[in-house]
Amino acid sequence: MKKEGLTNQTPEEMIYQSVYAPVDLEEMLSSADLRGRIRRLSAPHLFFGIKELEDQKIMKLLPHITEQQWTGILDLHLWSRDEMSTGAFLEMERHITQAEDPVASKLLRGTDPELWELLFKRNVEIYGKIDEDQYEVEPPEGEWMETPNRDYLITLPHNPEEARLLRALIVRLYQLDAEYAAILIESCRARTAIEIEESAYQNRRRRVEDMGFQDYFEAASLYTRLPPGEPLPRKKPEGIREVSTLPARLTERLEDSLLLFEALARITEPQQSQTLVEELFFVCNKVISADSASPTDPAEIKTTIRKAITGINLGLDCWSEGNLAKAVEGLEHFYLQSFFQVGYSRLMELQQEARTVRKTSPPEPGSFPEAVLDQLLERYPLLTELVEDRIRSRFFQTRQDLDKAREFF
Repeated sequence: MKKEGLTNQTPEEMIYQSVYAPVDLEEMLSSADLRGRIRRLSAPHLFFGIKELEDQKIMKLLPHITEQQWTGILDLHLWSRDEMSTGAFLEMERHITQAEDPVASKLLRGTDPELWELLFKRNVEIYGKIDEDQYEVEPPEGEWMETPNRDYLITLPHNPEEARLLRALIVRLYQLDAEYAAILIESCRARTAIEIEESAYQNRRRRVEDMGFQDYFEAASLYTRLPPGEPLPRKKPEGIREVSTLPARLTERLEDSLLLFEALARITEPQQSQTLVEELFFVCNKVISADSASPTDPAEIKTTIRKAITGINLGLDCWSEGNLAKAVEGLEHFYLQSFFQVGYSRLMELQQEARTVRKTSPPEPGSFPEAVLDQLLERYPLLTELVEDRIRSRFFQTRQDLDKAREFF
């Protein structure tokens, strides 16, 4: 039975709304009943939702989130591949300078100490005392400060706004927990920036994998070529780790002619069906991570989800030769990731053919065949079509699409 109002949703829209779409935090903050639900939200939903809030609303939100949620928000917001943005960290942690003590302490507990150390390592110079009245250096020109306990002299950035904010954050750290602040500073002085960032990155990687997201470098293995006819790895009995929030039966809510969804609809055993939905989300997240798609751009996320779906469908169609019964068997015994890799491998073979054509028999400049070759030579090949006298490009999704592209060789 289809649910009214959802039958015309595309697969990428359904997946986006299920996991990636921001919740309306402003609405949730408007009533006591809804505010109580905020602490039960997943970190990804909070992260996407907080992007929509102004500072005043964020300050109203902070008392209602847990320190674990704050950790998750930072994990998703601060990192690009294996690099942490101290600018993004300052943007988030500046809220502790205005929050009341219990809220600020909660945010401090939810922040990895390595993130503070990396902030200091990159933005300030810290000097201790050689005796009771003398620091390791004389106070320099420019912005500097003493820590509230006068144990350290800290030189601040030349940028006045950064200097003001760092000064306020350091003072606030000492107000909240002077002993912890001193430990952060000593640890920062004793370690290299590379060592600190590596430690922070490994902590973050474990947590985002628990949220269903993949590390960039592991996700990039998705783009592995498989030779034609190579046996696919069979599913292990333990299955795949669940992700945060999933619809119970994705296939009941979609109208899509792709072989993937036709085969999914034939699998009626509830546990097996749900496991396949989790696999689908897993591959979508992996493509998002591997492509470094911006989680703050809904259009980009939906496009990347579509890429994952069509890539899986292409591989499944090639592997099963379009046979629905064989496709169902494939879903039962092999990973959706493997079918994405099968599809990607066939695209890479097509791309090599396109390179040969471009070299040996280049098409006329400005012609439609040239546009076809141009799109095939993109990092991830696209199919070019004429739609109402306009040239359009889309993802490959079937064996017939591969044949269609070869017509222009």
